[in-house]
Amino acid sequence: MDPLAHRELHGARPGDSMMQKELLTPAAILLGSVFIAAGLYFGLQRAAPPDAAPPPASAEASAKAPPASEAPAPAPPRPAPPAAATGAVAASPGELYSRVAADAMEALEARRQLFVKQCWEPSLKKSPTPARARYLFNMTFDESGKEIARGISEVRGMDRPDAAQCLRMIPLGIAVPPPGARVAVEVEMTLP
Repeated sequence: MDPLAHRELHGARPGDSMMQKELLTPAAILLGSVFIAAGLYFGLQRAAPPDAAPPPASAEASAKAPPASEAPAPAPPRPAPPAAATGAVAASPGELYSRVAADAMEALEARRQLFVKQCWEPSLKKSPTPARARYLFNMTFDESGKEIARGISEVRGMDRPDAAQCLRMIPLGIAVPPPGARVAVEVEMTLP
């Protein structure tokens, strides 16, 4: 029997198998997208885990515990230590930012001679202009005052890319008095 006649006999038309193959790829993509979307939706709907669950009581501890009628009253919760005892000062976010920015600027000023000697002078020997350059230091400090991130941007019109790259290569290590929270600040410094 002729294959074309066989297809017509069974209700299939010429090109049907090609059309089915062309529809499988978009259908698979659509089905995969639906699964991903459903996974994201239900994953984001899940409740956050509690911060701290009480540890399970062991059988030994519960065997030694006195009956509920003889148990002493629970101790009242201890108040948080005062801010002065932890080294942190209660301040508004704006005050904290201003204080840490001032401390960061002071720490950068203490390193000015290093910056000039290591980065500015070699750049100046290559080209005398511009005579000054301005940099924006984006710095992040952890709760203890240790520098954990730094970015340095140049101010357009007062830039020396080679000096900026040299400044970026200087290792982290600036410290400020402990702010008690992670703080990111931006301070400006003009060299030389």
